[in-house]
Amino acid sequence: MNKKTRSSNIELLRIVAMLMIISYHIILHCVNVQLVNLTSIEKLQNGWFNNPMFYKEMLVLALFMPFGLVGNAIFILISGYFLSDRDIDMLKISKKLLSQLFFAAITLVLSSSIFISYVSEDELTQNLFSYIKIQYFNKMSWFVGYYFIIMLVAFSFLNRFLASLDRKKYLGFLFTILAISQLSWSGALLDDLAKGLRTVVIGIFLYALGGYIKRYNPFEKFRGYVLVLTIIGTNCLIGISYHNTAIGKIQAYNYNLNVPGTIEVPFTQSIPKFDNYSIVVVIIGVCIFELFRRLRLPELKVLNLIAQSTFMIYLLHDNGFAYSIWQTQDWITLLYNDLGGFLLQLCIWTLGVFGIGLIAYWVFIALKAMVKKNKWLYIKN
Repeated sequence: MNKKTRSSNIELLRIVAMLMIISYHIILHCVNVQLVNLTSIEKLQNGWFNNPMFYKEMLVLALFMPFGLVGNAIFILISGYFLSDRDIDMLKISKKLLSQLFFAAITLVLSSSIFISYVSEDELTQNLFSYIKIQYFNKMSWFVGYYFIIMLVAFSFLNRFLASLDRKKYLGFLFTILAISQLSWSGALLDDLAKGLRTVVIGIFLYALGGYIKRYNPFEKFRGYVLVLTIIGTNCLIGISYHNTAIGKIQAYNYNLNVPGTIEVPFTQSIPKFDNYSIVVVIIGVCIFELFRRLRLPELKVLNLIAQSTFMIYLLHDNGFAYSIWQTQDWITLLYNDLGGFLLQLCIWTLGVFGIGLIAYWVFIALKAMVKKNKWLYIKN
């Protein structure tokens, strides 16, 4: 029997998606907080952008904002690509999720205790303690539940339903659920029925689309540069939209200053936020997925091993404790003075977070093997 191999191009994509998610979370939960939170601005004295002006640095941040959501979309696309035509083992998936959740929760509790014990007690750090929260087992990253629901839907009926469709009906199904998620009234209706249902529907679309790509290869005739230009064009639209929104906010602020009786309030910049069901996220995610799918890589075992750690990395970095550590960096001052230095520092922190999560995953694997090997200590024969 041939040993099962893994597609290293897709494993590389998992790694890239996780790096996108980490960098997005640093910007969303730290850079953005320092940018708009008046308490943080006063504490750090870094209100460099608190002027009614357009800054190119803010445009750079705006272009980062779809990153994490695109990473989420890519992970669902990958699952659909590999699992939509198979029998899903929910026992295996559940055991994987629960065991890694348990390990991550314990690791975060112990790590936060060590952090509090050894960190310096200056005023800034003391204020950061408010970000540290005990990571309960059932209150970890939201993506865990999102992913599990998609897998459960696929296991319960979606895979069988997709297998029964011919190409035309399959395509019709994809466009139908995409339209439901994108049209404002139907999308709002979904969230009125159940909070987060719109996100679940786009997750089902991405999962089914992954299966459709594997079965029919619909982008086969598109040249690679078309996909690259689509990504660039979409980002250009993001930039133009941000510019127009920023200019409108600046004009409204200046106008209100001239209205008699208006109390002057500090001007704060803002960067756009996207939803998981945003068409921008879908377009960029699908293009990146297709580009990596076309890569021809030999089976690289080291790369595959690293990619297996991405779920653990997700759990360990998306929490209040991680945010509190990231907040020790004055991101805004660095961004204002040196955009290149800011991007370099963002890369360093992102890779550092990934590396720590990778080490934690290897510890988890070692402990798991140890427990399995010595199960005779606690289980009767």
